[in-house]
Amino acid sequence: MQAPAFRMRRKKVVQTEVDPATDARPRHIADRRSIPLKDLVREELRSYADRLEGDIETDPAFEIIGCWDLKGKNWSERKDWRP
Repeated sequence: MQAPAFRMRRKKVVQTEVDPATDARPRHIADRRSIPLKDLVREELRSYADRLEGDIETDPAFEIIGCWDLKGKNWSERKDWRP
């Protein structure tokens, strides 16, 4: 059996630059909670993404999809959909 040509990494490395004030705040929180800074940043990034996705899912613009009772009801499937 041959080994795969490549292996997927389980985690991605994210790197950015921040000003000293932005850097100090999470360091202070991590110190207070006695956890490594990278664990705090990972947790907060996950929380932010979950919150943002939740906001998108509750966007009223998406609530209009499927709310009309259209004649023919299969317009998206018809090839002759243009009047």
